[in-house]
Amino acid sequence: MPIPKHAKNVSVTSLDGISKIWRTPIDRYYTRTMYVDTRPELAQALPLWLDFAHEEHCYKNYYRKREFSELFAIELVLEGSMYFKQREHEYRVMPGEVFLVLPDQNMEFATGPENHCHRLACCFSGHALGCLLDSTGLFERDMVSLRDFKTVETLMRKCISELRDKTPGFRQRASVAGYEIMLELGNSVERSDKSVLLAKAVDLLEHHLSQKISLQKLAAALGSNTTSLHRAFHVKFGMSPINYFIKLKMDAAKSLLLNTSLPIQDIAERTGYSNQLYFSAEFHKRVGSAPREFRKQNRIIKDIL
Repeated sequence: MPIPKHAKNVSVTSLDGISKIWRTPIDRYYTRTMYVDTRPELAQALPLWLDFAHEEHCYKNYYRKREFSELFAIELVLEGSMYFKQREHEYRVMPGEVFLVLPDQNMEFATGPENHCHRLACCFSGHALGCLLDSTGLFERDMVSLRDFKTVETLMRKCISELRDKTPGFRQRASVAGYEIMLELGNSVERSDKSVLLAKAVDLLEHHLSQKISLQKLAAALGSNTTSLHRAFHVKFGMSPINYFIKLKMDAAKSLLLNTSLPIQDIAERTGYSNQLYFSAEFHKRVGSAPREFRKQNRIIKDIL
């Protein structure tokens, strides 16, 4: 992380003796339009409470450090980029991505010597916050690449305008907007996780064609569950994980039949079938011809070509 030299000399603000913040001076390194709810005694009235929201332009060499954070904040990068460090992981957050300031964590963010960052931020609390972070998978995330960038930006701007205007019912509307933001972030996390899950699943299946793998064993090996795995394969491939596995086996069998002189029994065993007759029946069902027939017909075609 490109921490500027002057960062060692920035001011320190202590919040109730626990959380500490180091920051560069506002008049030189960033400009902010910030709105705060000044009635925290009402915070228990809503399950999700918008404490503050702001829009900020951070110029080169902007730097902030927070120890033992007491807040949860969603920070959306609109333009430029932001370097972010939390839980010993470092990121460069780009437009359309969110970084999450998590409770009880230490974090640093900076712009670096040449770039700037335009971003929105919303800070939430409330008795439902922990459950939302857990159910959406956000507790495990420092950064999220958004599936729907414009929707999240619109909802965050709604939070800013609600705190700015403070028209009757603004706290409830801001709470609803915050809940929708959390769901959008959760959907983005789920989408990302599914892509990773599928890549791992396909890789595992491709390297174990000679074995028999049940859906339960596959899910356990991936640290997932059968429902999520089944749904992910249907969305991506239009078939179940087991049918996809059989397809991989049949593709491998076709390649071995065309490119080797291995006996049918050996090919059956290499693709996870101990019984040659069962393999032949499965191959005929999936490909449309018996293995021996397939080899003969396609080798003739191959020789002609």
